[in-house]
Amino acid sequence: MAKRDKKPAPLPFPADPGAALFLELMMQMLAFFILLTSYAVIVEEKRIAALGSLAGTFNPLPRGANLSNGQGPALPTRDIVDGSVAPKRTAKELTDIAKELGMGDAMTAIPLDQSSVRIRFKEHIAFQPGHIDISPDLNPFLDKLAKTLQKPNILEIQIEGHTDDRPTKGSEYPSNWELSAARAMSVFHALAERGVARTRMLAAGMGDQHPIPGHPELDRRVDITLKFRPVTSKAPKRGVIHQRQRPAIAPPSSSF
Repeated sequence: MAKRDKKPAPLPFPADPGAALFLELMMQMLAFFILLTSYAVIVEEKRIAALGSLAGTFNPLPRGANLSNGQGPALPTRDIVDGSVAPKRTAKELTDIAKELGMGDAMTAIPLDQSSVRIRFKEHIAFQPGHIDISPDLNPFLDKLAKTLQKPNILEIQIEGHTDDRPTKGSEYPSNWELSAARAMSVFHALAERGVARTRMLAAGMGDQHPIPGHPELDRRVDITLKFRPVTSKAPKRGVIHQRQRPAIAPPSSSF
């Protein structure tokens, strides 16, 4: 009776120690190109969160390393997406500057939500009645404001001129629409001359279409709305960083 041929013993995996490294590198390259493909359509908030997640994936250092705690250069998601307090911090900074310059309540800066701040000037601090030339009293504040507006986390600056419903008299502008638009453009040019990028600013004349009920003294005003780079609203609690990190190179099996 013929003897059965013995089946060859299965080769240990990986047969080539370099195969695991090569496979791991190929998988990471695939993930990287998928990220590049979706970059053009992904929303800003998801993009920042994705960068935080990928930081741990592509980090070749040991699991749990944390740059914030001085233990290594892993990048926790919280360190990347943190910044939701930027509107509040900016509003307080500008309010303090106005107080130091003696502007009192002629200028206010308040956060509207987690991604925007509104700056408001009363007419008497910014313009003479019926005119569009910026008052010299406002120039020191515009110098400080321009430096703030050049920060990279501010994406858009919307400048609005507002008036009340009283007809313009003694002015070269035939209506409040033209007057409000010209005032918005005066602020636009003043900030541009101080280094604020024109591509980040919008100017609009609102006329008398947006009065403030109960406060007619605020109808003639200039509003500047700052829109900040969006951030996640689900950041981990302070002091708690969730590590979702794995070694970049899988260790070879020790059993053969």
